[in-house]
Amino acid sequence: MLMTGKNLMLSPLRRFSAPLAGLSLAVLATLAHAGEPLRGVIDAPALKGKLGTRGVVVLDIRSGETREAGRATFNSGRIPGAVHGDYAHGAWRLPRGKVSVYLPEPAQFEALAGDLGVSNDSHVVVVHEGTDATSFGAAARVYWTFKAMGHTSVAILDGGYRAWQQAGYPVETGSPKVPQAALYEAKPVQGLRAKLDDVLAASNQNVALIDSRPESFFSGLEKHRGVEAFGHIPGALNVPHHTAFGPDFRLKDKASLAKIFAPAGDGAAIAYCNTGHWAATDWFVLSEVLGKRDVKLYDGSMLEYASEKKGPVHNPKAGSGS
Repeated sequence: MLMTGKNLMLSPLRRFSAPLAGLSLAVLATLAHAGEPLRGVIDAPALKGKLGTRGVVVLDIRSGETREAGRATFNSGRIPGAVHGDYAHGAWRLPRGKVSVYLPEPAQFEALAGDLGVSNDSHVVVVHEGTDATSFGAAARVYWTFKAMGHTSVAILDGGYRAWQQAGYPVETGSPKVPQAALYEAKPVQGLRAKLDDVLAASNQNVALIDSRPESFFSGLEKHRGVEAFGHIPGALNVPHHTAFGPDFRLKDKASLAKIFAPAGDGAAIAYCNTGHWAATDWFVLSEVLGKRDVKLYDGSMLEYASEKKGPVHNPKAGSGS
């Protein structure tokens, strides 16, 4: 069911079927594939203009406490034609041992993308809740995963589903159609993912370590329940992920972001947090907004670093490393 406010509306394809009816298949194919590859963020008006275009996949990653709750949220209202790729209960972050923080293996990602109807040629728009800074982090982590698997056209809806609603654009309700499965071939990109050895070698290679957690985590005042030590990786700089957003949870303008992230410098950088979620926002800003080269995301983050005990953890509150 498609609605906006109190009024029912036709789908984008049906609304434009009349003027397109006289065009040849060749012209229609050209229109369907028009446009440059997506990158960074896309606003709600721009996305609205792309709805119904062949090859555009609106990927709604909103979640709930359970898989069923996430599906209920999706069914209660979504961008028309969107597919549901639940972030919390999907295969976006997979376990090694008991920790679900790691990038999927290529074959696992191929199955995930294909089941969502995403092919290598798809233009993917990732939709998050838009209600807090953490929801953008989920979108950034999904975005980074696509990039790490070699996908060339992907963007995040700035402001998420909340921005779509605030614009008064049509929403669809009820059970969606099952996406038509697609073939996907992962082409992993080297240089986007940091491993533990990269982090341990960072200080000797003039690589900036960017701790994306709130200051209370960085300073050792609190910690994630799964992380074994308070504090941060020695030498890291604290650029909390939430400082990238305005009060509406949309990214700040580029000039403001450049000032906030200036401590990262001009050289190589690795972003980390507790689970590789908040760090995805810092990676996204540095790489996709500010255009910084050689930025990596450490998906293992503090969960792995502290548990492996191959390097010290500096706890400012305790005044020592551990």
